[in-house]
Amino acid sequence: MMKMFNSILASLVLAIPATSHAMDLYAFARGGAAYTAIKDTEAVNPFIAAAGAGTEPDTFHGSMGIANEENDHSVAVGAFGAGLVFNRHFRMELEGSFQKESDYQIDVSLGWSVSGGPFDATLYGTAYNNISIESEVYMLKAYYDFPLNKHLVPYVMAGAGYAKNKVSGVQTFSANANWNEKWDDNSSNEMAWTAGVGLSYIFSKHLALDLGVEHRNLGHWELKNLPATGDESLKGKLESTTLLMGLRYHF
Repeated sequence: MMKMFNSILASLVLAIPATSHAMDLYAFARGGAAYTAIKDTEAVNPFIAAAGAGTEPDTFHGSMGIANEENDHSVAVGAFGAGLVFNRHFRMELEGSFQKESDYQIDVSLGWSVSGGPFDATLYGTAYNNISIESEVYMLKAYYDFPLNKHLVPYVMAGAGYAKNKVSGVQTFSANANWNEKWDDNSSNEMAWTAGVGLSYIFSKHLALDLGVEHRNLGHWELKNLPATGDESLKGKLESTTLLMGLRYHF
């Protein structure tokens, strides 16, 4: 992944025409916080058989099986990369960012329906799933600057790329105090996009301070297998509202 990022960065540098003195290459480093949220969560529960009760096993998908969800968290974010200024209004950046683990809880009701009747979770219990998601995000961003004077420059930004979402989790169970089972870790590369606004302060021709807020859609996450049962899964979407502040140095 880093090799891909470095190759794209090298391509950006090599794309500067040798005769184009107006273009300006810079490097940057930023840090901040992300308010993260999981959305559109779906849960597939195991087949539950009630011995001797004359029932048929059933499986539940989506919100029908989710009893409760703690779906937001705030985490630290760091970013670095390089950019190219084309003119006083337009610039582009290649950014790599790292979003620390966000922790969530998804409570899934387990039960069965009798002869096709309504779902009854009281017949079995609740599975408490504590999951963590961390992300590496690589994006190409386009900025449009609105210089107010030689120091203050508001901007708007949009970008696209991909996110590698790494997911882990542990399940406990209301009906068994000894149940403490780990999900198989999973990671996936997802299409991602972002949009935001911010303000730059220009100290000199070489140094600027950026402060911006952006909304990021980081694609999907998924836990595919709980080894203890072998037939459960959790999945959903990951989004964040991210505040970043940092310096860029113009060469």
